[in-house]
Amino acid sequence: MIYGGAMALMQDDIKRLLAYSSISQMGYILFGIGSMSVLGLSGAEMMYVTHALGKGILFMMAGIIIVKVGTRNISQLGGLAGKMPITAVCAVIGALTIMGVPPTSGFMGEWTLFYGALETAIEDGSTVRAVTFGLGLVATVLTMSYILWMLKRVFFGKLPEHLEHVKEGSWYMTAPMMVLAGFTIVLGIYPDIFFNQIIPYMSGVLGV
Repeated sequence: MIYGGAMALMQDDIKRLLAYSSISQMGYILFGIGSMSVLGLSGAEMMYVTHALGKGILFMMAGIIIVKVGTRNISQLGGLAGKMPITAVCAVIGALTIMGVPPTSGFMGEWTLFYGALETAIEDGSTVRAVTFGLGLVATVLTMSYILWMLKRVFFGKLPEHLEHVKEGSWYMTAPMMVLAGFTIVLGIYPDIFFNQIIPYMSGVLGV
């Protein structure tokens, strides 16, 4: 979780940043599985789904930028929100999902996962689990850092002169992003669509 987040902070290539972000997000899933609690496992499963939604949106964003701008170097971008508003809005929703901010599915996934991990740490009276829980929170701060840093440098600030003629992607490019953005918000507002099925299943897995 921490290694992937730290490496993402160092990247200038937008796709490499997202790739290291995925490494960090897989750490969250393993963290939830390691809790060996019903909520921890359910949160990990939710994170699996929510990562697919959020990161799918962000990789689509990267693809549109590469096609329309011709580069994936973050240092050469900036101020694209005015030129690509649909892409920018969807990217922000995808970013909120990865950061675990409501009302996206990422919030419910992380909240449930961390609650399960803390629950296990308290029940076991384990210092190691408590310290691991704290390190997980540090990883979440790292996640917010590299995601917000990327958004700021890609979509906000002054528009470089060489990007004056950039246009929004076609509907073939933006429509899939909008669909995924809609899914993550619906799942964030109505998480029981998912949890009503997965929590009883995880209870059976653990024999609770």
